[in-house]
Amino acid sequence: MRAYLGIDGGGTRTRSLLVSEKGDILGRAVSGPSNAQQVSMDTLHGNLQMLLDQTFTDLPDDIEYISSCFGLAGAASAKNKDEIREMLVSLTPVPSEAPILTSDAHIALIGALANRPGLMLIAGTGSICLGRDANGVTHRTGGWGPAYDDLGSGSWIGKQAMQMTFQESDGRRPTGQWQRNVLKRLRCDSIEELLCKVKTGEITNPQVAALTPMVMQLAQDGVSDADDILSRAVDELIRMVTVTYHKSKLDSAPLVLVGGLLEKSEFFRERFSTALKITEPTIQIQKSLMSPIVGAVVVACKRSNDGLPKELAKALTAELVR
Repeated sequence: MRAYLGIDGGGTRTRSLLVSEKGDILGRAVSGPSNAQQVSMDTLHGNLQMLLDQTFTDLPDDIEYISSCFGLAGAASAKNKDEIREMLVSLTPVPSEAPILTSDAHIALIGALANRPGLMLIAGTGSICLGRDANGVTHRTGGWGPAYDDLGSGSWIGKQAMQMTFQESDGRRPTGQWQRNVLKRLRCDSIEELLCKVKTGEITNPQVAALTPMVMQLAQDGVSDADDILSRAVDELIRMVTVTYHKSKLDSAPLVLVGGLLEKSEFFRERFSTALKITEPTIQIQKSLMSPIVGAVVVACKRSNDGLPKELAKALTAELVR
């Protein structure tokens, strides 16, 4: 019997799903983070070892081989990819094909579109747009990190709020809502304390991104600067989608929206959707068809040249609701 292993690893947790060619769930587990650029090799090895030990508990004796795909955050640009691949080979307890090492964004794209052509926009703390063309080639726009990119993301919106705060404090902007709200949100008693925490790194990028709901509330309350920030954020995300759409050379395309900024805020999502209809009316927003971990299983199955049997496809589609 053949089996397919999908791994979805991020900065918070790592999940596994082991499925037989008939669609039977053979194992699943959850362990700690596996971002290839944020954890040490020892931590990565330990978390994956724990994950796979739990996944392969009570493994059937009739498994001939396992094809696996590890979608790990940070893996696409990790300097030690070869070392990680060697480690993955050593972790699999039965004869297997060489594990596929890819990014978590890639398996999310495959899952969201069920391996079909289309687009996926991720906008949460960071931002990136991925497109899959008719030949199965993936095209990327954005996602170069918070220091120099991630335009339109939560961290970008939060940074705009920080700029407004510092400009208000030194008189470049009239006294308003920014300084009071930002200091309260970041638990600082003064602008000097805020600056100190920024310089020492005590205030992290996720904390800055967490200012986004405040900016949205200010926009809804009629603060023009806040509304302008959100308009610019939408413009940047639309630009990413448009560029990716043309790179992918699709006549029309589904677009899946992923990430807290687009999934949790109806206010922001509607602004984005309205702008998209005007800019690119041939792009249609749709829901994810499969989860990222299912996308990893699909990649593993396709790598084996096994196609995607109907029984397995049905089981993987059902897995979306779990």
